[in-house]
Parts: sequence; C-alpha cells; structure tokens
Amino acid sequence: AEKLANKKEVAKVVPDFSVRTATTHTPAFLGLPAGAWVVEGGPDVAGKGVVIGFIDTGIDPTHPSFADDSSSKLYPVPSHFSGICEVTKDFPSGSCNRKLIGARHFAASAISRGIFNATQNHASPFDGDGHGT
Repeated sequence: AEKLANKKEVAKVVPDFSVRTATTHTPAFLGLPAGAWVVEGGPDVAGKGVVIGFIDTGIDPTHPSFADDSSSKLYPVPSHFSGICEVTKDFPSGSCNRKLIGARHFAASAISRGIFNATQNHASPFDGDGHGT
C-alpha cells in the first residue's frame, strides 16, 4: 500500500475492510422519523440539485424506488455531477436514469484477496446481497 501511495499518479490509498449491512430503516437510524426535508425548504424543493453517494453492497436498478418516472417533476442530471454509470454484463446500459444517475463497483479488492463469491456477488454495481441499496 505504501509503494502504491507514493506513485505520483495515485491521489489517495485508503484501507479496505468488510462491513455488514447495518440498517434498512435509514430515517429512524439517523433520528429523523419525520424526515429532513421540512427544515430544508419542504417537499417541493426536497433534494433539488443534490447528489447523494452511497457505499453499499450494490443496487438493483429495477427496483421501483429508482424509477425516474415516479414523480411529476422530472429533473435533469445535475450539470455538476462528475461520476459515471459503469456498464457491465450484470449492469447494462440504461441501468442508470435521472434518479439513479451513477453507479460503480469496487470488487477488485475482494477479488484480489480471494473473498469474492461469484455465485453471490457481482463484479458490477448490481446488488448480489438482496438488500437493494
């Protein structure tokens, strides 16, 4: 890791470790049972222009939560978004939309350490855990 960190083309090296899914009830976990949008201007502008990033077990782009037609207000992808929607066999072109604007996978570490389970995990952004996101 130190050798890699000293290379001029490497911006940063961060330790990698395994984690378990901690919650499926994020608002309650964060102590926001009524949500956070009231203090941020109300539901009419809730999240406008905000890009949120998650590190997770993966994502299922077919889940209704990620459909970009679920609202009467269809916003474009923010112009300041600089991420990518990584296309793989398990995460084909079209998996991202105006709601799920980017997705990447970071399976290389698990693969190199021999802990990648190809029968359960995907070397793609797709969720193999069943958690969805």
